This record gives sequence, C-alpha cells and structure tokens, in this order.
Amino acid sequence: MAGRLEGKVAIVTGAASGIGAESARVFAAEGAHVALADRNGQLLEQVTSEISRSGGRAIAVRTDVADEVSVKNLVQQTVSEFGALNIVYANAGISGRFDLESVTAEEFDRVIQVNLRGPFFCAKYAVPRMVESGGGSVIFTASELALVGSPNASVYSASKAGLIGMARGLALDYAEAGIRFNCICPGAVDTPMLWGEEKGERDEIEADISSRMPLGRVGRPDEIAKSALYLASDDSSFVTGHALVVDGGWTVR
Repeated sequence: MAGRLEGKVAIVTGAASGIGAESARVFAAEGAHVALADRNGQLLEQVTSEISRSGGRAIAVRTDVADEVSVKNLVQQTVSEFGALNIVYANAGISGRFDLESVTAEEFDRVIQVNLRGPFFCAKYAVPRMVESGGGSVIFTASELALVGSPNASVYSASKAGLIGMARGLALDYAEAGIRFNCICPGAVDTPMLWGEEKGERDEIEADISSRMPLGRVGRPDEIAKSALYLASDDSSFVTGHALVVDGGWTVR
C-alpha cells in the first residue's frame, strides 16, 4: 500500500532530535523523500542514516535557519537532489525564559531570529519551488504558549504567536497556488528542549507537569509527528490558516 506522502518531497528543520527527527522518520515511512536540516551535523547524519537503513530516501543538509543564505541553500539542495518540493515543516526553534527587566536585546533578537525569521526564510525560499511543483503544505511549529501566558515566557510567546499570524496571512496569499499554511501548537513534549529548559531533577519536573496536565502526562514526539503528517498529507486538503493545538488539554484547563 502506498504511503500517505508517496512521491512527495519534504523538508524538515530541527530534524536532528525530538519532534523534528521523529517527523522526518514518519514522513519517510509514509513515502516522502526527506531533506533533514539542523545545526547539529553529527546527530543529523545519524538520523538520516537511520532513515536510509530503513529503506527511506533522505539527505542531511546542515542548516542554521536564522541565516538566510543557509536556508536558501537548503531549498536549493533539496530540489537539486529530489527534483521538486511539496512539503516544508519549519520546526526548528529554541526556548527562552527571560525576565522583562533583565533580558538583553541580543537574547530577544536570537529568539526572534530562530523562531520567527527562520520559518519566514523557509517559506520565502520554498514557496516558489512549491508553486513549480504544483502546490503543497507548509507547517510551522508554534506552541501552546502562543495562545496562553506563562511566567517569563513573553519573548518566546511573541515569537510563536507571530508564526500563527504569519501562517494565516500566507494562507490567503497562496491559496490560489494550492499551498496550505498551518501551525502546530505543541504542549510539553518529551524532547531535549523541554528538559534543557527546566531546572531540577527530571523525574520531579515530569511529575509536576503531569499533575497539571488534564491527560496526566507529557506528550511524545511521535504524537506531534503524526499531527504534522496529517497537515502535510492530503488528509488535510481543506485545512489552511489553522493552529492545531496538541497539548494534552493544557490550554483548556
């Protein structure tokens, strides 16, 4: 049986670990040719090799999404290798909790550069190629914190809320070209980014988060990857400009 992405070409950023790595695996398993992008070249090669050994077709392109030239190169290499581009999952991002009075301009700019400018560059350079390929799907990883507040997360929340606004605007701009733009808003997910941000013992942190989660646990990367698969595939052919919340019920408390 053909996969849900059979014959499609996809880019996944932030693909060396966590949600990005799992999404690249899922996309490849569903038949897509996948370009994996990340700054961490060693981990990136490991995930790419794993996909290839499993029978998928994948390439690794070391990329810094905050660098416009690097993103342009990613798109060019993808199209050069696979001949088309149908799906972009702009997932790369960084965390950051800062007190308003102590956050520096450099810290603010770095969060915006990676979390908002990076996906913008992905769209900017991918969309013309996607038009040539007959349309497709662009997905941004936003966050539940684009929708609700959290202590010392104003900069991060601003960067992620901007993605929802950008997706909605681009959804209108490129509807006639057959390109859909959507966001995923994950909650707390078991990834290096979550545990790198929290301070303390992991078991205690996880127990605390889970106690406040309506579904009683943190999410798994594959649960977000399957949501990305839905938005990447024709199963969501009538969905655009949407922010899909996948947060275990956190935002409905």
